[in-house]
Amino acid sequence: MAVLVMILVLFLIQSGVSQRNNTENNINTPIRSFCGRNPPINLSSFINNRNSTFTEIRRQLSSNGVFYARAQSLSSGDSVFGLAQCRNYLSTAQCVACLDAGVSELDSCLTGNGAYAFFDNCFVR
Repeated sequence: MAVLVMILVLFLIQSGVSQRNNTENNINTPIRSFCGRNPPINLSSFINNRNSTFTEIRRQLSSNGVFYARAQSLSSGDSVFGLAQCRNYLSTAQCVACLDAGVSELDSCLTGNGAYAFFDNCFVR
């Protein structure tokens, strides 16, 4: 009787499959992004500060074994704070590529600060 119950249970169970890991082909799938609603005081100053902040974050993530970076730029009244975090199984090149994808996603956010982008391999704010 117990053998029949085990066979019945085995027929009713469906096998599960884990999510595929895209680290081999370096796919950075966007999950969610948001552009803030606080307008900058001076748009050109904001863009310069944002670009220098992302450049510094990219420089930090270019070091081997670094998966988290933050930077800020405070010149000309429009301060920008940024951070990025990659999953710890990524290579340095994959982490920087994910950051670049996040930065390109956030480049269109000129309406204000407070933007972020979630990808399957990293987070950029």
